[in-house]
Amino acid sequence: MKVDYLIVGQGLAGSLLSWQLLSRGKRVLVVDRDEEGTSSKVAAGLVTPIAGSRFNIPDGMERNLNFAKKFYWDLEESSGLTLFHHVRIARLFQNEKEVATWQKRIAESPERYKEFYEKLTIDSSQFHLPHGGFEMCQSGWLDLPAFLEQMRQILLERAAYAIGVVRPADIVTHENSVQWKNVEAGTIVFCQGWEGCQNEYFDWLPWNPARGDVLDIKMKNPSNESRIVNRGGWILPRGENVFRAGSTYDHDFANASPTETGKEEVLEKIARITGEEPEVISHRSAIRPSIRRSQIIMGRHPKHRSIAFFNGLGSKGVLNGPWHAHCLADHLLSNKPIPESADLQSNFV
Repeated sequence: MKVDYLIVGQGLAGSLLSWQLLSRGKRVLVVDRDEEGTSSKVAAGLVTPIAGSRFNIPDGMERNLNFAKKFYWDLEESSGLTLFHHVRIARLFQNEKEVATWQKRIAESPERYKEFYEKLTIDSSQFHLPHGGFEMCQSGWLDLPAFLEQMRQILLERAAYAIGVVRPADIVTHENSVQWKNVEAGTIVFCQGWEGCQNEYFDWLPWNPARGDVLDIKMKNPSNESRIVNRGGWILPRGENVFRAGSTYDHDFANASPTETGKEEVLEKIARITGEEPEVISHRSAIRPSIRRSQIIMGRHPKHRSIAFFNGLGSKGVLNGPWHAHCLADHLLSNKPIPESADLQSNFV
Protein backbone atom coordinates (compact mmCIF):
# COMPACT_ATOMS: atom_id res chain seq x y z
CA MET A 1 0.00 0.00 0.00
CA LYS A 2 1.39 3.40 -1.00
CA VAL A 3 0.31 6.68 0.56
CA ASP A 4 1.63 10.20 0.54
CA TYR A 5 1.34 10.62 4.32
CA LEU A 6 1.20 8.12 7.16
CA ILE A 7 -0.15 9.84 10.28
CA VAL A 8 0.35 8.23 13.68
CA GLY A 9 -2.51 9.10 16.04
CA GLN A 10 -6.07 10.27 15.45
CA GLY A 11 -6.35 12.67 18.33
CA LEU A 12 -6.96 16.36 17.72
CA ALA A 13 -3.60 16.94 16.00
CA GLY A 14 -3.82 13.89 13.72
CA SER A 15 -7.44 14.62 12.81
CA LEU A 16 -6.78 18.25 11.92
CA LEU A 17 -3.69 17.47 9.85
CA SER A 18 -5.29 14.55 8.01
CA TRP A 19 -8.21 16.78 7.02
CA GLN A 20 -5.85 19.43 5.65
CA LEU A 21 -3.95 16.85 3.59
CA LEU A 22 -7.06 15.04 2.33
CA SER A 23 -8.66 18.33 1.27
CA ARG A 24 -5.60 18.96 -0.92
CA GLY A 25 -5.98 15.64 -2.69
CA LYS A 26 -3.28 13.69 -0.88
CA ARG A 27 -3.45 9.98 -0.09
CA VAL A 28 -3.43 9.59 3.68
CA LEU A 29 -3.46 6.72 6.14
CA VAL A 30 -4.11 7.46 9.83
CA VAL A 31 -3.13 4.68 12.25
CA ASP A 32 -4.58 4.97 15.74
CA ARG A 33 -4.67 2.76 18.83
CA ASP A 34 -8.38 3.49 19.33
CA GLU A 35 -8.01 3.93 23.10
CA GLU A 36 -10.50 5.69 25.36
CA GLY A 37 -8.28 7.51 27.85
CA THR A 38 -6.49 9.90 25.51
CA SER A 39 -6.18 13.60 26.26
CA SER A 40 -8.23 14.54 23.19
CA LYS A 41 -11.14 12.36 24.31
CA VAL A 42 -11.03 13.44 27.96
CA ALA A 43 -10.42 17.19 27.47
CA ALA A 44 -13.32 19.63 27.75
CA GLY A 45 -12.32 21.36 24.50
CA LEU A 46 -12.62 24.89 25.89
CA VAL A 47 -11.99 27.96 23.76
CA THR A 48 -10.87 30.93 25.87
CA PRO A 49 -9.68 33.98 23.91
CA ILE A 50 -8.47 35.69 27.10
CA ALA A 51 -6.01 33.35 28.73
CA GLY A 52 -5.22 32.50 32.35
CA SER A 53 -4.83 34.67 35.43
CA ARG A 54 -2.71 37.18 33.49
CA PHE A 55 -5.57 37.77 31.04
CA ASN A 56 -3.36 37.77 27.97
CA ILE A 57 -4.63 37.82 24.42
CA PRO A 58 -1.79 35.89 22.74
CA ASP A 59 -0.28 37.10 19.47
CA GLY A 60 -2.23 35.76 16.52
CA MET A 61 -5.23 34.77 18.65
CA GLU A 62 -7.79 36.58 16.47
CA ARG A 63 -6.44 34.91 13.31
CA ASN A 64 -6.40 31.48 14.95
CA LEU A 65 -9.89 31.93 16.39
CA ASN A 66 -11.43 33.01 13.09
CA PHE A 67 -9.73 30.13 11.26
CA ALA A 68 -10.90 27.61 13.87
CA LYS A 69 -14.50 28.83 13.86
CA LYS A 70 -14.73 28.61 10.07
CA PHE A 71 -13.22 25.12 10.13
CA TYR A 72 -15.72 23.84 12.72
CA TRP A 73 -18.64 25.59 11.02
CA ASP A 74 -17.77 24.05 7.66
CA LEU A 75 -17.50 20.60 9.24
CA GLU A 76 -20.86 21.05 10.97
CA GLU A 77 -22.48 22.13 7.73
CA SER A 78 -21.16 19.11 5.82
CA SER A 79 -21.96 16.62 8.60
CA GLY A 80 -25.22 18.01 9.93
CA LEU A 81 -23.86 17.70 13.47
CA THR A 82 -23.49 20.31 16.19
CA LEU A 83 -19.87 20.09 17.31
CA PHE A 84 -18.85 23.59 18.45
CA HIS A 85 -20.97 25.23 21.15
CA HIS A 86 -20.82 29.02 21.22
CA VAL A 87 -21.06 29.67 24.95
CA ARG A 88 -19.82 32.69 26.87
CA ILE A 89 -17.67 32.36 29.98
CA ALA A 90 -18.48 34.03 33.28
CA ARG A 91 -14.95 34.77 34.47
CA LEU A 92 -14.98 35.42 38.22
CA PHE A 93 -11.93 37.08 39.78
CA GLN A 94 -10.16 35.04 42.46
CA ASN A 95 -8.51 37.94 44.31
CA GLU A 96 -7.62 41.62 44.17
CA LYS A 97 -4.43 40.86 42.25
CA GLU A 98 -6.50 39.51 39.35
CA VAL A 99 -8.72 42.59 39.50
CA ALA A 100 -5.69 44.86 39.20
CA THR A 101 -4.18 42.79 36.39
CA TRP A 102 -7.45 42.88 34.46
CA GLN A 103 -7.86 46.64 34.87
CA LYS A 104 -4.30 47.15 33.67
CA ARG A 105 -4.88 44.99 30.57
CA ILE A 106 -7.99 46.79 29.41
CA ALA A 107 -6.42 50.20 30.15
CA GLU A 108 -3.34 49.36 28.05
CA SER A 109 -5.20 47.86 25.05
CA PRO A 110 -8.86 48.94 25.19
CA GLU A 111 -9.51 48.53 21.46
CA ARG A 112 -8.14 45.01 21.31
CA TYR A 113 -9.96 43.79 24.40
CA LYS A 114 -13.36 45.40 23.83
CA GLU A 115 -14.68 42.70 21.46
CA PHE A 116 -13.84 39.93 23.92
CA TYR A 117 -15.64 41.01 27.08
CA GLU A 118 -18.79 42.56 28.45
CA LYS A 119 -20.09 43.50 31.87
CA LEU A 120 -20.87 40.47 34.01
CA THR A 121 -24.33 39.83 35.39
CA ILE A 122 -24.63 36.66 37.47
CA ASP A 123 -26.64 35.30 40.41
CA SER A 124 -24.51 36.02 43.50
CA SER A 125 -26.66 33.67 45.58
CA GLN A 126 -25.38 30.72 43.52
CA PHE A 127 -21.80 31.79 42.79
CA HIS A 128 -18.89 33.17 44.80
CA LEU A 129 -17.84 36.53 43.38
CA PRO A 130 -16.41 38.70 46.16
CA HIS A 131 -14.15 40.45 43.63
CA GLY A 132 -16.51 40.64 40.66
CA GLY A 133 -15.62 39.50 37.17
CA PHE A 134 -16.42 39.90 33.47
CA GLU A 135 -18.21 37.99 30.76
CA MET A 136 -15.86 36.59 28.11
CA CYS A 137 -17.19 36.75 24.53
CA GLN A 138 -16.32 34.64 21.45
CA SER A 139 -15.65 31.65 23.68
CA GLY A 140 -17.15 28.15 23.78
CA TRP A 141 -16.31 24.47 23.68
CA LEU A 142 -15.87 21.74 21.11
CA ASP A 143 -17.45 18.34 21.72
CA LEU A 144 -14.15 16.56 21.17
CA PRO A 145 -15.41 12.93 21.28
CA ALA A 146 -18.09 13.77 18.70
CA PHE A 147 -15.57 15.66 16.56
CA LEU A 148 -13.06 12.80 16.66
CA GLU A 149 -15.74 10.25 15.79
CA GLN A 150 -16.91 12.36 12.84
CA MET A 151 -13.33 12.65 11.59
CA ARG A 152 -12.91 8.89 11.98
CA GLN A 153 -15.97 8.31 9.81
CA ILE A 154 -14.59 10.68 7.18
CA LEU A 155 -11.30 8.76 7.19
CA LEU A 156 -13.07 5.38 7.01
CA GLU A 157 -15.10 6.53 3.99
CA ARG A 158 -11.82 7.30 2.25
CA ALA A 159 -10.12 4.06 3.33
CA ALA A 160 -7.71 6.27 5.28
CA TYR A 161 -8.01 4.83 8.79
CA ALA A 162 -6.59 1.75 10.51
CA ILE A 163 -6.36 0.56 14.10
CA GLY A 164 -2.83 -0.35 15.03
CA VAL A 165 0.37 0.53 16.85
CA VAL A 166 3.24 2.20 15.02
CA ARG A 167 6.53 1.71 16.84
CA PRO A 168 9.52 3.80 15.74
CA ALA A 169 11.65 0.65 15.77
CA ASP A 170 9.38 -0.85 13.09
CA ILE A 171 9.98 2.01 10.65
CA VAL A 172 12.48 1.60 7.83
CA THR A 173 13.70 4.92 6.46
CA HIS A 174 14.69 5.45 2.83
CA GLU A 175 16.00 8.58 1.14
CA ASN A 176 12.55 9.90 0.18
CA SER A 177 10.13 7.60 1.97
CA VAL A 178 9.49 5.35 4.96
CA GLN A 179 8.23 1.79 5.21
CA TRP A 180 5.96 0.50 7.98
CA LYS A 181 4.80 -3.09 7.55
CA ASN A 182 3.17 -3.16 4.10
CA VAL A 183 2.73 0.64 3.96
CA GLU A 184 5.10 2.85 2.01
CA ALA A 185 4.71 6.55 2.70
CA GLY A 186 6.44 9.63 1.41
CA THR A 187 6.31 11.10 4.94
CA ILE A 188 5.30 9.77 8.34
CA VAL A 189 3.93 12.36 10.79
CA PHE A 190 3.89 11.52 14.48
CA CYS A 191 0.85 13.01 16.26
CA GLN A 192 1.07 10.77 19.32
CA GLY A 193 0.24 13.12 22.14
CA TRP A 194 2.30 12.77 25.30
CA GLU A 195 3.69 9.38 24.24
CA GLY A 196 5.81 11.30 21.77
CA CYS A 197 8.28 11.76 24.63
CA GLN A 198 9.00 8.01 24.34
CA ASN A 199 9.56 8.21 20.58
CA GLU A 200 13.28 7.85 19.83
CA TYR A 201 13.02 10.36 16.99
CA PHE A 202 11.66 13.14 19.22
CA ASP A 203 12.44 12.22 22.83
CA TRP A 204 15.11 14.96 22.89
CA LEU A 205 12.48 17.71 22.89
CA PRO A 206 11.85 19.48 26.25
CA TRP A 207 8.70 17.57 27.17
CA ASN A 208 6.64 18.67 30.16
CA PRO A 209 3.49 16.49 30.12
CA ALA A 210 0.80 17.03 32.73
CA ARG A 211 -1.92 14.69 33.92
CA GLY A 212 -5.34 16.37 34.15
CA ASP A 213 -8.45 15.27 36.05
CA VAL A 214 -12.00 16.07 34.93
CA LEU A 215 -15.24 15.30 36.79
CA ASP A 216 -18.80 14.95 35.57
CA ILE A 217 -21.05 16.13 38.39
CA LYS A 218 -24.71 16.68 39.11
CA MET A 219 -26.02 19.74 40.98
CA LYS A 220 -29.58 20.99 41.56
CA ASN A 221 -28.35 24.53 41.07
CA PRO A 222 -27.29 26.64 39.21
CA SER A 223 -30.31 25.45 37.23
CA ASN A 224 -30.61 28.46 34.92
CA GLU A 225 -26.90 29.06 34.09
CA SER A 226 -25.93 28.21 30.52
CA ARG A 227 -22.47 29.80 30.55
CA ILE A 228 -19.16 28.20 31.47
CA VAL A 229 -18.19 29.60 34.88
CA ASN A 230 -14.50 29.98 35.71
CA ARG A 231 -12.82 30.90 39.00
CA GLY A 232 -9.51 29.07 39.26
CA GLY A 233 -11.31 26.05 37.87
CA TRP A 234 -14.37 25.77 35.65
CA ILE A 235 -17.79 24.19 35.41
CA LEU A 236 -19.43 23.59 32.04
CA PRO A 237 -23.21 23.03 31.86
CA ARG A 238 -24.18 19.88 29.91
CA GLY A 239 -27.96 20.03 30.51
CA GLU A 240 -30.33 18.38 32.98
CA ASN A 241 -28.29 19.63 35.97
CA VAL A 242 -25.15 17.84 34.74
CA PHE A 243 -21.86 19.74 34.60
CA ARG A 244 -18.32 18.94 33.56
CA ALA A 245 -15.72 20.38 35.93
CA GLY A 246 -11.96 20.69 35.98
CA SER A 247 -9.17 20.57 35.85
CA THR A 248 -5.81 19.69 37.37
CA TYR A 249 -2.22 20.06 36.11
CA ASP A 250 -0.05 17.36 37.65
CA HIS A 251 3.46 17.14 36.21
CA ASP A 252 4.56 14.55 38.79
CA PHE A 253 2.39 11.58 37.80
CA ALA A 254 2.97 7.82 37.86
CA ASN A 255 0.41 7.00 35.16
CA ALA A 256 -2.70 8.34 33.47
CA SER A 257 -5.18 6.79 35.93
CA PRO A 258 -7.49 9.02 38.00
CA THR A 259 -6.37 9.64 41.56
CA GLU A 260 -8.24 10.53 44.72
CA THR A 261 -5.95 13.56 45.08
CA GLY A 262 -6.96 14.75 41.60
CA LYS A 263 -10.63 14.28 42.41
CA GLU A 264 -10.34 16.27 45.63
CA GLU A 265 -8.50 19.07 43.85
CA VAL A 266 -11.29 19.43 41.29
CA LEU A 267 -13.89 19.39 44.08
CA GLU A 268 -11.97 22.21 45.77
CA LYS A 269 -12.06 24.18 42.53
CA ILE A 270 -15.84 23.66 42.31
CA ALA A 271 -16.21 24.87 45.91
CA ARG A 272 -14.44 28.11 44.99
CA ILE A 273 -17.04 28.69 42.26
CA THR A 274 -20.28 27.70 43.96
CA GLY A 275 -21.55 26.59 47.34
CA GLU A 276 -23.76 23.93 45.77
CA GLU A 277 -22.96 20.36 46.77
CA PRO A 278 -21.92 18.29 43.73
CA GLU A 279 -22.66 14.62 43.18
CA VAL A 280 -19.77 13.02 41.30
CA ILE A 281 -21.01 10.95 38.35
CA SER A 282 -17.67 10.10 36.75
CA HIS A 283 -13.98 10.85 37.14
CA ARG A 284 -11.58 10.69 34.19
CA SER A 285 -8.01 11.73 33.62
CA ALA A 286 -5.50 11.86 30.79
CA ILE A 287 -2.04 13.23 30.09
CA ARG A 288 -1.63 16.47 28.16
CA PRO A 289 1.24 16.51 25.64
CA SER A 290 2.85 19.72 26.88
CA ILE A 291 6.19 20.86 25.48
CA ARG A 292 8.28 23.74 26.83
CA ARG A 293 6.09 26.75 27.70
CA SER A 294 3.05 24.88 26.30
CA GLN A 295 4.28 25.39 22.74
CA ILE A 296 2.83 23.78 19.66
CA ILE A 297 5.81 22.23 17.87
CA MET A 298 5.83 20.89 14.32
CA GLY A 299 8.07 20.21 11.37
CA ARG A 300 10.38 17.66 9.83
CA HIS A 301 13.02 15.75 11.75
CA PRO A 302 16.44 17.46 11.41
CA LYS A 303 18.11 14.31 10.00
CA HIS A 304 15.25 12.25 8.56
CA ARG A 305 13.28 14.41 6.12
CA SER A 306 10.63 11.73 5.66
CA ILE A 307 9.76 11.85 9.38
CA ALA A 308 7.73 14.76 10.76
CA PHE A 309 6.10 15.86 14.00
CA PHE A 310 2.92 17.69 15.11
CA ASN A 311 2.35 17.89 18.85
CA GLY A 312 1.99 20.03 21.95
CA LEU A 313 -1.51 21.35 21.23
CA GLY A 314 -2.36 21.17 24.94
CA SER A 315 -5.32 22.96 26.52
CA LYS A 316 -5.54 25.58 23.73
CA GLY A 317 -5.54 23.01 20.94
CA VAL A 318 -9.17 23.50 19.87
CA LEU A 319 -8.47 27.19 19.27
CA ASN A 320 -4.93 27.03 17.86
CA GLY A 321 -4.84 23.61 16.23
CA PRO A 322 -6.73 24.22 12.95
CA TRP A 323 -4.53 27.12 11.81
CA HIS A 324 -1.32 25.32 12.76
CA ALA A 325 -2.44 22.17 10.92
CA HIS A 326 -3.04 24.36 7.85
CA CYS A 327 0.48 25.81 8.16
CA LEU A 328 2.07 22.38 8.61
CA ALA A 329 0.27 21.06 5.52
CA ASP A 330 1.60 24.06 3.56
CA HIS A 331 5.09 23.23 4.78
CA LEU A 332 4.90 19.52 4.00
CA LEU A 333 3.45 20.07 0.52
CA SER A 334 5.15 23.29 -0.59
CA ASN A 335 7.98 23.81 1.90
CA LYS A 336 6.39 27.06 3.08
CA PRO A 337 7.93 28.39 6.30
CA ILE A 338 6.45 27.22 9.59
CA PRO A 339 5.58 30.00 12.07
CA GLU A 340 8.77 30.55 14.04
CA SER A 341 7.17 30.01 17.46
CA ALA A 342 6.08 26.51 16.41
CA ASP A 343 8.99 25.52 14.17
CA LEU A 344 10.87 22.47 15.41
CA GLN A 345 13.96 23.49 13.46
CA SER A 346 14.27 27.11 14.63
CA ASN A 347 13.46 26.29 18.26
CA PHE A 348 15.51 23.18 18.91
CA VAL A 349 17.98 22.46 16.09
